[in-house]
Amino acid sequence: MKNIPLYEVDQISTLKDMLINSERKFGDKPAFLKKVPGVDNYVPVTYKQYKKDVDAFGTKLIDMGYKDEKIVIIGENRYEWSCSYLSVVNGVGVVVPLDKELPENEIELSVNRAEASLVIFSPKLIDKINNLYGKLSTVKEYIVMDDESKDDRFAAFGKLLKEGHELLEKGDDRYTSIEIDPEEMKILLFTSGTTDIAKAVMLSHKNICENLMAMCAMTYIDENDVFLSILPIHHTYECTCGFLCPLYRGSTVA
Repeated sequence: MKNIPLYEVDQISTLKDMLINSERKFGDKPAFLKKVPGVDNYVPVTYKQYKKDVDAFGTKLIDMGYKDEKIVIIGENRYEWSCSYLSVVNGVGVVVPLDKELPENEIELSVNRAEASLVIFSPKLIDKINNLYGKLSTVKEYIVMDDESKDDRFAAFGKLLKEGHELLEKGDDRYTSIEIDPEEMKILLFTSGTTDIAKAVMLSHKNICENLMAMCAMTYIDENDVFLSILPIHHTYECTCGFLCPLYRGSTVA
């Protein structure tokens, strides 16, 4: 058996470590190329800005009372999804990513089984959310991934993000000062359930970070690479390989 040398990688124990390290090393480099309505070209978001947005949204969620709660994220691959994901796992509570293609009855079952308190959803799913409104017994609030909300029942991601930035500017460190236990369950996934009811899978920061380090020790990527994220981001494969892995190595996600 050949002794194949491994690439050197930064040691991380939490995704919070990863983001802090990447912001320090790649601060002014684009972390994301974001689609903005009315703009033809992709708009770059630097590592520095992304970390600020993650901290701001996390701070606002803490301010809203969602510390240690389970939070559902459902939608297509987009900047607001990635920002919500790391905001939740890096200090707020447990993230529950759901497949946007699920029928309404399965979304209802998964949300209720997870006992989620908050649902963050894409505006493309507004019809499903409208039909499910009132059926999700543990959900207290809904956040739509948009700058503004046309429905008073749903808070707007953009507005909450702005309020989070204002809290940070005033010195609010309730979120940024939180220490993460690498072994604690922070991600709750549901399997596809092709033969039976979907099964819940519990993951920790350590699970994901060990995977990231092992992947990048075998496959070389760096700050010169650009990833086009097209597979469903709620799935662990794309979430790890097409979202977290590029951020870990200083690449750009489009």
